[in-house]
Amino acid sequence: MFIFSKIKTYIIGALALAIPIIYVMGKVVGANKEKNKILKDDLQASKKKTNFYKAISEHEEDTITDRKSLTERLRGNGL
Repeated sequence: MFIFSKIKTYIIGALALAIPIIYVMGKVVGANKEKNKILKDDLQASKKKTNFYKAISEHEEDTITDRKSLTERLRGNGL
């Protein structure tokens, strides 16, 4: 009986040491996953913004170079 109780004590001690280490590693991995998710969302928003401005620039037919062209454009198309 003495051997089994000693083995149980070693197993309990090993688990007592391992649980905090596993907890900290899980927190670090979870924080990294959350950080990656945020970065992916920021990248996607940046791509959407870039595509929006690209579409807007392609939509404009003429460039405004002086006051007269601006006035004509506003009178013809409005804001």
